[in-house]
Amino acid sequence: MTITAVAALTAGCSSSAEEVTVAAPSTTVAAPAPSSTAAAPTTAAESLDAAAVLAQLQSAGLPITDSAAVTETNDSNNLIGRPGQYVSKVAFADSRVGQPIDQAAPGNEAGGSIEVFTTAAEAQARSDYIQKSLASLGPAAGTEYHYLTGTALVRVTGVLPPSAAAEYETAVASIG
Repeated sequence: MTITAVAALTAGCSSSAEEVTVAAPSTTVAAPAPSSTAAAPTTAAESLDAAAVLAQLQSAGLPITDSAAVTETNDSNNLIGRPGQYVSKVAFADSRVGQPIDQAAPGNEAGGSIEVFTTAAEAQARSDYIQKSLASLGPAAGTEYHYLTGTALVRVTGVLPPSAAAEYETAVASIG
């Protein structure tokens, strides 16, 4: 109904001026613009899960000898699938570490892990949290190398020397 039609229909009513004023905005109000807060992934790296990132690291020639998917039942951190936490995770063994993966509670000790989040900001927040925690505990807590690509955080054990960790850095940079 147009403003003119509303005015004509309400002309005989005692409060027609108010009704025209109220009716007019409803015919001219535009719908709000769509929100951009839930943007879809824009790069290949952002749409990968942990197993796909692992496959790309293996394709890059890294000496990954074994892996284990982290699930709700074997996640020692109890974070998988929780709000703001990783939605998929895989632990992997690097042959240079020489340690097998504990299939019952896979962690980073044998080589590292890949954690994938809903957003890149969540991945960055997780990396920052871990690095801050390790720093506050001192050298006895060990170290980790962290490499981010899109929504994925690749964590590499600090047992590996920097030159070996740099191979992961190069491989992660080529994803996406």
